[in-house]
Amino acid sequence: MEVGYVMSRAFGYSRVSTSDQDYELQVQALVKWGVDDRDIYAEKVSGSKRNRDALETVLNQLRPGDKLVVWRLDRLARSQRHLLELSDMINDKGAELVSIMDNIDTSTATGKLLFSMLGALAEFEKNLLIERTKAGQAVARENGKTFGRPKKLTTALARQIQLAHDDPATTMMDTCRHLNISKSTYYNALKAAV
Repeated sequence: MEVGYVMSRAFGYSRVSTSDQDYELQVQALVKWGVDDRDIYAEKVSGSKRNRDALETVLNQLRPGDKLVVWRLDRLARSQRHLLELSDMINDKGAELVSIMDNIDTSTATGKLLFSMLGALAEFEKNLLIERTKAGQAVARENGKTFGRPKKLTTALARQIQLAHDDPATTMMDTCRHLNISKSTYYNALKAAV
């Protein structure tokens, strides 16, 4: 055996979203794949949560040649973008990602191709969403829809503010509270009246 040679390890990550779910099925699949049960990190937390203790722990343990094994990719991340970010982190450590049920292993050419396709699909999905949003906004504008925060200061409201301001017994705070407006709306009404 060479001096300084370190055996690569397989780490498992298992996640369920709610306390009434059980990750035993995932753990059994990870052990059957070849992950030592002492190297399996499991947690009950939403996949949309980016900061997950067990996931961060296992990612910090990865070394070149190691593999992170998951039951399915959705156990690792809920969005394609987050999945690709995690894949890049794993790759930067010189480790590989394996998804048992998705039949993906990034140490193989096929696995790398599938991940490249996931990245391309994520980019395509993002661009489609942008195009649809712009098209929808254009149609809405043609139909007279305006975007942004609606103007709170109407002519009638400005007149009420001016009348309240002219009354020495009424304070600015009383007016704002009574009309349910902000100080800036109050002062904007006074500027408009000048």
